[in-house]
Amino acid sequence: MSIQKSKPVVLQVIPDLETGGAERTTIDVAKALTDGGWTALVASEGGRLVAELESFGAHHITQPVKSKNPLTIWRNAARLGEVIRDRNVGLIHARSRAPAWSALLAARRENIPFVTTYHGVYNQKSRLKAFYNSVMARGDTVIANSGYTANLIQKRHPVAAGKILVIHRGSDLGALSP
Repeated sequence: MSIQKSKPVVLQVIPDLETGGAERTTIDVAKALTDGGWTALVASEGGRLVAELESFGAHHITQPVKSKNPLTIWRNAARLGEVIRDRNVGLIHARSRAPAWSALLAARRENIPFVTTYHGVYNQKSRLKAFYNSVMARGDTVIANSGYTANLIQKRHPVAAGKILVIHRGSDLGALSP
């Protein structure tokens, strides 16, 4: 008798799937996961890229993760916790600050790894904004899109030292060919 191993499941969380670099990277990572035999889930408010995401076997979960309302963030953490338990999620990856707060709470409650990607430089002119931004440096691994961004994260959020990984954003030139 052989024991069947389940496919690893990764849940990415992003505000929406309309357009932009973070959204494109979400699609590309989901495609790489499904191509590798993993299960790719994306929670967002939806958008024009959902059809592309689902075209290669990834799954979209519509949730109001774009909201910055603290009560909605708290509720989203509970919703994400349900997804984690129901779908046997092994890792949650947040790509934006508001959904990252919900994802962090859910990951800690469910005891799974939490990864963030710092896609750019956030405005940080007050202590409140610095605290809000700090969620992106609280991942078990913090992905920075450049060396510049990695240095800024380390300067602003010393707690991230030793957890920052630089992964430069690439482009599929074949997809851009006329």
